Amino acid sequence: MPEKCLVVKKREDLWEVRSPGAHNPESTHSTMAEAESAAEDFLKRRGGGYLDIVL
Repeated sequence: MPEKCLVVKKREDLWEVRSPGAHNPESTHSTMAEAESAAEDFLKRRGGGYLDIVL
């Protein structure tokens, strides 16, 4: 099954990169673009997958 990663908007200036079901985020970022880039890197390190953006 492909890896899944979430980019979650917590507030206007805070975005988190999360694995589904994880208690803590993998990373936090001030823009959606930074979070998307980090999520893509996260997925590449794990052999691929897809990301969902949760607004």
